[in-house]
Amino acid sequence: MNPNPATRSLAVLLALASILFAPPGVAGEGRAALERFLDGLETFSAEFSQTLTDETDFVLQEAEGRLSLALPDRMRWELDVPFEQSIVADGENLWTYDPELRQATVRPMEQALGATPLALLTQPHRLDERFEVIEEAAPEALRLVLLPKTREADFTRLELDLTGEGRLLALSFQDVFGQRTEIRLRETRRNPSLGPAEFQFNPPPGTDVYRP
Repeated sequence: MNPNPATRSLAVLLALASILFAPPGVAGEGRAALERFLDGLETFSAEFSQTLTDETDFVLQEAEGRLSLALPDRMRWELDVPFEQSIVADGENLWTYDPELRQATVRPMEQALGATPLALLTQPHRLDERFEVIEEAAPEALRLVLLPKTREADFTRLELDLTGEGRLLALSFQDVFGQRTEIRLRETRRNPSLGPAEFQFNPPPGTDVYRP
């Protein structure tokens, strides 16, 4: 099964948000590294490589892009290669834009929050309520694993790799079909200056806008 790129990218972005804005919890090397990453964090940006594999580790998709985040509820996710795509959360609405199809979908943030892990952005204290958080050994990294406690989740496992100093290295996401998305970050920046335009989306002329 090869999912729609927009659906997968949105799922990955929301999974990333659910981890990046997690609160402090039970002490452990991985959790301590996450706390170091979050300490004083207001904005974050990075470039990334994204690889999608099936349950046999066969590569289905490879992509390049960039992301930016601003607490508590603004983000931008851009795929550049091999297909363009934008997902923007502006604090009020969540936009998904496919330039090839010239289509944009917009949902109120409150509606989006009710159905996705993005709810943890505004309810971070519920992380341990919704996930089992464990630590695992990983090559040259500290790994946190989040296992959803509800069967209604679209994913079965989230992994976050950090250095002991709290630098975010990678995110992995496994869905209910056994497909795995791995995101390797590079050119990461803590608290860069990100203007309001970074988290705004204006549909280009001729774009079909859907409001489900």
